[in-house]
Amino acid sequence: MLVMKFGGSILEKSGDFIEVADYLKVATRDERVVTVVSAMKGVTDDLLKLGDLAASSNEEGVSQVLDAIRERHLRVCEELDLECRIVKEELEKLERVVLGIAYIGEITPRLRDLIASLGENLSGGILTELLNKRGVRSRFFTGGEAGIVTDDSYGEANPLIKATRVYVRSRILPLLEDTVPVVAGFSGISQEGRVTTLGRGGSDLTAVLLGSSLGSREVWLWTDVDGLLTADPKIVKDARLIKQISYKEAIELTHFGAKKMHPRFLEPAMMTSTPVRIRNFRNRECRGTLISSREIISGKIVKAVGLRKGVSILTVRGAGMVGRPGTAAKLFSLLGENSLNVLMISQSISESDISVVLDDGQAESAKGIVEARLLGPIFREVLLDRNCAVVAAIGSGMRGTPGVAARVFKAVSSKGVNVKMIAQGSSEVNISFVVSEDDGEEAVRAVHEEFDLGRG
Repeated sequence: MLVMKFGGSILEKSGDFIEVADYLKVATRDERVVTVVSAMKGVTDDLLKLGDLAASSNEEGVSQVLDAIRERHLRVCEELDLECRIVKEELEKLERVVLGIAYIGEITPRLRDLIASLGENLSGGILTELLNKRGVRSRFFTGGEAGIVTDDSYGEANPLIKATRVYVRSRILPLLEDTVPVVAGFSGISQEGRVTTLGRGGSDLTAVLLGSSLGSREVWLWTDVDGLLTADPKIVKDARLIKQISYKEAIELTHFGAKKMHPRFLEPAMMTSTPVRIRNFRNRECRGTLISSREIISGKIVKAVGLRKGVSILTVRGAGMVGRPGTAAKLFSLLGENSLNVLMISQSISESDISVVLDDGQAESAKGIVEARLLGPIFREVLLDRNCAVVAAIGSGMRGTPGVAARVFKAVSSKGVNVKMIAQGSSEVNISFVVSEDDGEEAVRAVHEEFDLGRG
């Protein structure tokens, strides 16, 4: 049995739905398949924009965006000669919710999730009806109807995995002998019965939750790229496809925007050792990247180089920090209380300073909060270094291999790039360092070349 997720990047027009349906008609002859769909390309952004316009009582803007969403989906239905009952019901629901938001002039996180989830319902309704029309018995499920249960952290809900497995198995398994379930990605349902969304790239997480719960032999994430690459091809011209990678290595890559994957989407797969394969629907001869529990070194110490721009380094200093237990806890508790996400941490052995990396959008706020709450006898100075980038060398082959860090920093220094901050986890799968944003791409190319990642 396979779980296949079809991303929004390959669902843009009526011809795309035909191609997916025709492919599934053939694929389901020899294997049981559960299908997960994303919203059509750009629709989720339009839905979020619609909610904001409604909250600001912008009637003209609401009318324009709502009409565009309606017309786009109904046009696809017309071109495919479908009745689209589910689509029409979801569009009516969207209109009612938007009118309610406009009336009160406010949008809550719960309502924002409800609106954002409807894009997947619309595309799922189209694909389900098209499959049935083509002789493939199908049934549509929202994420919640399929059994995906979450907490109530709207916008970035956390799946309750044990409950999800029970519900998914009871609702989906009995259908697989003669039905192709089509499940809307990106959303679930709280224990109180409220629609929630799983965050950026949440449809990947939906697919992996289903695959892990159902004992799928693999989960296939169909997209518009061949798989994970050794670097961003816009930065490194000879970036190559990574054919196989471990869960740990892939998780590191998610933090650097690899395929815009959900940072937590592999957690359920790791629990059950369910392999996940990223494939290009427009290049189906390519087997893509297989992500599994196996760590294959294959002569490559480093497998990939990642880059994250738009970060800043926040440093707190003070002689009073030396030898005083709990100083780091005070800093991190304060940042956590204010929902400020720390990307990297570094502390000198003297204990007289601590540096953290944050997104640029949070850095100024973090500096102001730390100055207001912590400056005094212990924390004497707060510094902010803006316009930085994080570069990471990633690979299981670094574990226990002497001299890797020396090669990384020698390669970078040979290009005249100054390293501002360094961090390495005890797993030795990742060496991360911070440079000026202007030097970020050059640093990536230097490390990629040093470890000869452009050659297979």
